[in-house]
Amino acid sequence: MDPLMDPGEISDHVHSIFGGGNFGMETTYEDLTQTGGDLNCTSCGVIEDQSAYWTPAVYWQSDDGKTELVQQVGGMLAYYLLYLDDLKAFPEGFQMIAGSKNVRNFTGSFPDSELSSWPTDPTDQFFLQQRAIGFNCLNYAKDPEPSLYRHQFPDRDYLDANCLSGLRLELAFPSCSNGEKDSPDHKSHMAYPSLVKEGNCPEGYDTHHPFIFYESIWATNAYIGKGGKFVLSYGDPVGTGYHGDFIMGW
Repeated sequence: MDPLMDPGEISDHVHSIFGGGNFGMETTYEDLTQTGGDLNCTSCGVIEDQSAYWTPAVYWQSDDGKTELVQQVGGMLAYYLLYLDDLKAFPEGFQMIAGSKNVRNFTGSFPDSELSSWPTDPTDQFFLQQRAIGFNCLNYAKDPEPSLYRHQFPDRDYLDANCLSGLRLELAFPSCSNGEKDSPDHKSHMAYPSLVKEGNCPEGYDTHHPFIFYESIWATNAYIGKGGKFVLSYGDPVGTGYHGDFIMGW
């Protein structure tokens, strides 16, 4: 289900969902915050947080075409970070989507160029959107990779040799707002600052909100040496279409 993109309908792909208990096919801010009984609960560590957080699930597709859900390790972490100046709390009824499921290639270099070389004018939002997703190779016996280091699945040889503790998927949400709670596409009321996390906001996006950052770990290491590939639940084997949804529920 996806109450933002497919309200009242079955979604075309599977999601990993966290947050407020009253999540359903047509969930709204009021549903999350004004419920009672058994649904007045949350999976969040802060019990006042009834927000809804969701992303596509990760699947393993074996060489014979069969698929299975990869085990998620430890739920999701959703960070609220304070990078921009003069921050405003998310208003009641606020919701947004980050990323686009239709993207199938990363157009930049790997690793990213130095931040000092990035444009100071954040007009090219696609440039920033591509750099707002991360696939962090985990090996707890070694020093960690930086967040948002690579922006698509590592190739299988690299995964098998280096990601011995799994893969952490990361998603940064835009934090510059035009002052609206939502927009028809659930995206255009928000924009990234010039360095994704911080920097200059585009003209007309003068309201600054906290920077939301999702992390979820998937046990890709369980498939080391097996024939097949990882795909996101909507059929993306590259990873560049990774996306996420947020409904504020504080």
